[in-house]
Amino acid sequence: MASDFILSRELKLHVRYADELHYREWTMPDRIITDYLLLHIAEGAALLHMEGEAYELEHGQFVLVQPGVVHRFESLEPVTFMAMHVDLFPLEAGQILPMFISAEQLESLTIGQLQPSLASFADIEVPLLIRPARPEWMIETLGRVIAHWGRNNALDRLQAQVCATEIVIDILQRYLVHSKNSTDLTWVPAYMQYRLSERITVEEMAQKAFMSRSHFSQLFHEQFGIAPHQYLLRLRLETAMNQLATSDLPMKDIAFRYGFSSVHHFSKMFKQHFGQPPSHYRELQ
Repeated sequence: MASDFILSRELKLHVRYADELHYREWTMPDRIITDYLLLHIAEGAALLHMEGEAYELEHGQFVLVQPGVVHRFESLEPVTFMAMHVDLFPLEAGQILPMFISAEQLESLTIGQLQPSLASFADIEVPLLIRPARPEWMIETLGRVIAHWGRNNALDRLQAQVCATEIVIDILQRYLVHSKNSTDLTWVPAYMQYRLSERITVEEMAQKAFMSRSHFSQLFHEQFGIAPHQYLLRLRLETAMNQLATSDLPMKDIAFRYGFSSVHHFSKMFKQHFGQPPSHYRELQ
């Protein structure tokens, strides 16, 4: 049974390859990938053979092929894929592998050389066929990854990493789960961080942890030394403070971006926590 938690691990996304691929007829031998492959079927259809099953991939679908699984693709009609290979976890120097290896090579690898399967984590369940909440956004963002990657310069490669990170965050947020038997709340700060612009309630977080509101609040206080709503407010304010110091965004935009109902509410909370209004803090930077 999976016992590790993805939200307690270091995530360090690295795009290894991104492109739009066109095939008239496409067949390949069995293979294994060493990273994560996200595919969007832009045109046509194909078969994915994996673990004794054949999956029909249709136009519009998103597929996530994970490391270490023997598979092959087959298409007897023209097909267009949008493809992105990424590492999600940092590798030590000298452990970088080719994107594709054979089953024989897999047997000789040591732990840590291959990116881990997401199935090894207790707090996430990602299916083969991804169903994004915003498919049009994902297609557009994947297209930007491919466009930036293809320009092959340092700035565009960095922008490709940014866009790919947005895609991965969207997938992780959609498929995060939490064990009914787990009292480990180390995932909660990351959950809050990803949703600072949204209205998050303690009841919502307790529900995701399969706990009552009172039990969740008690455990959170034991693990972090502060109530969950106070932790969230502090996180909003500290992130907003950083924006004040490093950007020219209007105060109103910062207030709404980090979950405050109005500029007045933001200013009041900021002054209570930091002893000065946000406008004064920005002037001093």
